[in-house]
Amino acid sequence: MTPRELFFQLGADRRRQVHLSLCEDALPTWIGYIRGERAPLRYRDSVVGMRHHVDVELPADALRSARAGVDLADIGSRYLEPITALQDDDLALPDPAEFAYYAIYNCFRKYVRGDDIEDWLIVNQALSAHDDSEVASRLTRTIDDIGPTAVEN
Repeated sequence: MTPRELFFQLGADRRRQVHLSLCEDALPTWIGYIRGERAPLRYRDSVVGMRHHVDVELPADALRSARAGVDLADIGSRYLEPITALQDDDLALPDPAEFAYYAIYNCFRKYVRGDDIEDWLIVNQALSAHDDSEVASRLTRTIDDIGPTAVEN
C-alpha cells in the first residue's frame, strides 16, 4: 500500500495528527530560509506601492494555533497581506520555504477557522518543503509515528 493510500485510510483525528506533524517538520525549512537572509524580508505591494516587512514568526505562531485549535495570536489577520503578496507575486520565496509557509497557513485555516481545505493539499505542501527523494519515507514515517492503531477501517 502506498503512503498516500495509508494516509487516506486514517480517520479525521489521525489525519490531523499527520498534518500537524508534517507542518512541524516543514517549519525548520522556513526558519532555515529566514536565518539565511542577511536583511529583513521586505516587499512592495503592487496595488498601492506600500512597503511591508515579512512577519517571520507568523508560521510558528500559526502552527501553535493549529495545535490548540484556536487563533492564539491574531493569525488570521496577520496572514492576509503576505498571502495576497505571494499570490500577486509581490513576495517571492524559494519553493521549499513557500511550500512550508502555505502548508502551515492551510493547516491553520483547516483546524482553527474550519475552512474546507483538502487533506492532501496540506500533506503535499508540507512534503514539498523537502527534497523529492524524501517524500514517501517522510510520510510513511509520520504515519508510523502516530501509532499502529492509526489505520481505521
